[in-house]
Amino acid sequence: MSDPSPPPRTGAKKRALGSAPKYAPKTAGASAKGLARREEILNGLMERLSGQELRNPSLREIGRALGIEPAHILYYFSSREELLQQVIMRWDEGARCAAPAAANPLDNFVQQVRRNIAMPGILHLYFTFAAEAVDPAHPAHSFFQQRFVTVSASLANHIRAQQAAGVLSAAMDPDSKARQLIALSDGLQLQSLVDPTVDAYSEMMDAIAAMRQAR
Repeated sequence: MSDPSPPPRTGAKKRALGSAPKYAPKTAGASAKGLARREEILNGLMERLSGQELRNPSLREIGRALGIEPAHILYYFSSREELLQQVIMRWDEGARCAAPAAANPLDNFVQQVRRNIAMPGILHLYFTFAAEAVDPAHPAHSFFQQRFVTVSASLANHIRAQQAAGVLSAAMDPDSKARQLIALSDGLQLQSLVDPTVDAYSEMMDAIAAMRQAR
């Protein structure tokens, strides 16, 4: 896949790009053609990550896989970190869209584990990038922080509703149990990357079943 050379940048344009918000769309990508090119890069990278052709790749490795010069990627994305964060956000959005609206949130949570382990390259990227983002100075720190808060709150609210309906034990601490489920899910998925014989999906199903039986 070839990529047309971007037009020369003037000193003024360089300063303008440098002063833009970290994850704001760059001027080069604001046009319809630019947005389409961004989508092409994002979709191509997601495809190669899903197929395990890449794992936590450098900008040079991304460019080589997509047949694009690294400088051309930076014409459409402000940094490697922005590009990788956009991949994770797209993957996260895809998970929300794939979940049936009427389905039980706990069941959706477990189904997401099944979906994730079918895309080991993206799962590997998620864990690697999340570990890097532990640093408050990392540009994706706030994204991961908010993601954990949102997922935890959603699970905790559902647990409370199930307790009120008499489906789950009233002795269970919803907030603590939500954090435990996230930790168990992440831990099992990480183990499955190291050892493919680990069935993260089945073990999460067992954990949810045990919650429902403990009444």
